[in-house]
Amino acid sequence: MVDTPDISEIGDRTWCLRSELGGRNLFQYLIGSADGQELALVDTGVTSTPREVVLPALRSLGLAPDRVRVVVVTHPDVDHQGGLAAIRELCPSALLACGFYDRAMVGQPEQLLSDRYQPYLAEYELGYGADEVAWIRSNYGGPTPIDLAFSGGERLRVGERVLEVHHAPGHSAGHLVLFERDTGQLFSSDAIHGKACPGTDGGPAMCPTYEEVDSYLGSIELVRRLSPEQLHSGHWPIRSGAEVDAFLGESRAFVERVDEILLSRLEEPATLADLCAAVQQNAGPWQSELHLLMFCVHGHVRRLQRQGLLEALDSSASPRVFRRT
Repeated sequence: MVDTPDISEIGDRTWCLRSELGGRNLFQYLIGSADGQELALVDTGVTSTPREVVLPALRSLGLAPDRVRVVVVTHPDVDHQGGLAAIRELCPSALLACGFYDRAMVGQPEQLLSDRYQPYLAEYELGYGADEVAWIRSNYGGPTPIDLAFSGGERLRVGERVLEVHHAPGHSAGHLVLFERDTGQLFSSDAIHGKACPGTDGGPAMCPTYEEVDSYLGSIELVRRLSPEQLHSGHWPIRSGAEVDAFLGESRAFVERVDEILLSRLEEPATLADLCAAVQQNAGPWQSELHLLMFCVHGHVRRLQRQGLLEALDSSASPRVFRRT
């Protein structure tokens, strides 16, 4: 149990809870009403986070767990929804919410493993190893019914405060971001990635892991249109003012760079693993394992196929091989 949780007040009655996971910062957010009677929690961390981070933070702030009225899981990843079952026990008054298109994976952790983390194993021979799968299972929590599924356009009230719910897909199909227009604070979680997810030392700890390229670009444009004063994410440091635009520009530039790298590499036949290696060599390096590039690289491959710029040589082969048309 954490005796002195790492809490930052990032706005009036708004707190960032920080912990570390795998060499990266991990953030959850508490958003409170002026009278302190209602709270919203953004993301739940891994299985242990509610008891080791969220509950001590509430105690430190003098807030009772039953004041948490809604918990929003922004997307299905073990470090964002893994604590959901524990939150259900600790905050029984809270409604549990996530994106409509992510509901199955958020509520059923084993489906998270099969559908999100291992979809490329059979076709491309790329995926997580046995030790990584064991770690995921130990941290993804238990099956938990979801009370609310948002599609974007909804408004969450926390006392007198209003949080706009926006659908920001790309990293996942149902990824949500929350925007408080009155303060200009946008809680973006993992919707936007820049060119790397930083480690606690500031270095490039993990490659971008968006999956659907056009959706991801649309979410970058969504954030630009909302024009937030501050961007509060799941792992990245706070961006304010002009830093937000710079981060969005960096994110778009990375997408364009990956397209260039893949088209150059595909002058010769290549597997998905070959393409991941090319991106690692020319756009990295990152401290993460090479196979984590499978998400964004596969998304670019699908997009380039739709554009008629590459083709699969043999759709029955495993692993599948591609080349530029």
